[in-house]
Amino acid sequence: MAETPTKRTAGRPRTRVLSVDQIVDAAFDLARTAGTDGFTMAALARSLSVQPPALYHYFGSRDEVIRAMRGRLAERIDTSGFTDREVPLAEAVLRWARTYRDAFAAFPSGSTLLATTSIDGQQRSVDNYEAITVRLLAEGWVEGDVVDTIVAFESFIIGSSLDALAPADIMSPGDAAATAPAFAAAEALRARESAARGIRPTDRSFELGLRAMLAGLRPSSAREAPTGPTDSTAE
Repeated sequence: MAETPTKRTAGRPRTRVLSVDQIVDAAFDLARTAGTDGFTMAALARSLSVQPPALYHYFGSRDEVIRAMRGRLAERIDTSGFTDREVPLAEAVLRWARTYRDAFAAFPSGSTLLATTSIDGQQRSVDNYEAITVRLLAEGWVEGDVVDTIVAFESFIIGSSLDALAPADIMSPGDAAATAPAFAAAEALRARESAARGIRPTDRSFELGLRAMLAGLRPSSAREAPTGPTDSTAE
């Protein structure tokens, strides 16, 4: 007599159906479609066809998911030039800025989430900032200026990553060209020269802005006192 097959018992499956990478991939997709307000653990679970408790096996909170997203992007950012003293500082910044822009342009949906979530707990991001900080200090930066320098560049880079998604003709005045002949001519020239080089107009803008920032990339000789109204006594 043949044995009766063992009936599968109810409960959790023996093999996990999720992975960290799957959840992070889904998180980027959700951010693209749901935006900041709609980015919740419940919505993320629905997008993966699982119950929310399944996510908490991997991530303790929404912020932890966002930190993992930050880590995914941080892995794409090249900070190696900052730790190699044979690489000039300007070249290190160029590598960092270009790869940073490319990373955020590839995942634009994560920009707002990352901009509003602390880096606390995301080791790769912290490591990147540490490498930059150590190099800037070695180059003569005043400690109090280091973070401001990094944030200033990041503000430009992240803005440029969003600009990279714009249509090539976004600056074209179109039917209004006749009322702005100087601007229309300059925009048309920009478009032609970009096409001739096989690049997007926004790439030109990014490189010009980055070079301008690099031109001013130098340590301050001393901390400047904050400017503002001063107390005075009338004589």
